[in-house]
Amino acid sequence: MKTRKVLSLIAFAFMTVALGACSDDNDYYYSPLIGDWVLVADKYGPVDGDQPIFQFYTDGSGTYTDYDWGNEYTYAIYWEPDGDLLYINFSDGQQWVYQWDIDGTFLYLRDLDTGSLLTFQMY
Repeated sequence: MKTRKVLSLIAFAFMTVALGACSDDNDYYYSPLIGDWVLVADKYGPVDGDQPIFQFYTDGSGTYTDYDWGNEYTYAIYWEPDGDLLYINFSDGQQWVYQWDIDGTFLYLRDLDTGSLLTFQMY
C-alpha cells in the first residue's frame, strides 16, 4: 500500500512538470529570432561601419547595441513576438514595435511608426 502511494505521488509530480512545460506564453523559447543580428541595410541602402546589433536570448531578454559618433551604447531589452509583430521594450519604458519576417539569414523589420524597412543579417 505504501509503495502504491509513493508511485502515485511520483506520477503526479511528473505530470505536473510535464504539463506545466507546455505553455503558449513563452513564444520566444523556440523563436527563429534567437541569435545575433547586425543591421546591413536601411531605407537609405547598405549600412557600413558601426552597425547596430540586436541580440535576442531564449528567455525573452537581449541587448541592443548602437553607435553614435564612434561611441558604443548597449541597452538591455526585453522582446516578445506576437504573430508577425515584434515588441522590443527598453528599461526606460520605451517600446519599439516592428512587423517582422525572416528569409534565410535575413531579418526584415518594418517600423510601424515610420514604415521604414530595416534589414538585419544573422552573424
